[in-house]
Amino acid sequence: MLQTLPLIKESFIDSGKVYYVFKDLPLPFHPNAQKAAEAARCAGAQGAYQPMHELLFESQSQWSGQNAAAVLDTFVTYAGELGLDAEAFRACVESGQFAAQIAQDMKEAQQAGISGTPSFLINGQLLVGAYPFENFQQMIEAALKTAE
Repeated sequence: MLQTLPLIKESFIDSGKVYYVFKDLPLPFHPNAQKAAEAARCAGAQGAYQPMHELLFESQSQWSGQNAAAVLDTFVTYAGELGLDAEAFRACVESGQFAAQIAQDMKEAQQAGISGTPSFLINGQLLVGAYPFENFQQMIEAALKTAE
């Protein structure tokens, strides 16, 4: 998906043809996934959701098995690397400020029949798994035609 999303963005999102919404779905069997989702949201409060999300995804093997104190310190280090206010970021993550919003995302995913990642809803049609750009292009173009 790391290679596909930029192509979708360039072809459909940037042109205004498609509206992209990202929802958090921290799966319970992934250690520290809930706190990682909260960390991304806290970075988003400082305008850096996507950079933090990408960094967390790329470095998952480094933090997934850490204990709660160590993972928080790791996330704060990442926030500093991204130029964020580390103290405000730490306070945000510690407060659980975004836990309810993430729980709502999880509820919406369950209602849509989504139980794993990556999953995509394209005009109500569920696509589960990582696919090449061409698969998304075909589905998006078909959805755009029915919307005309």
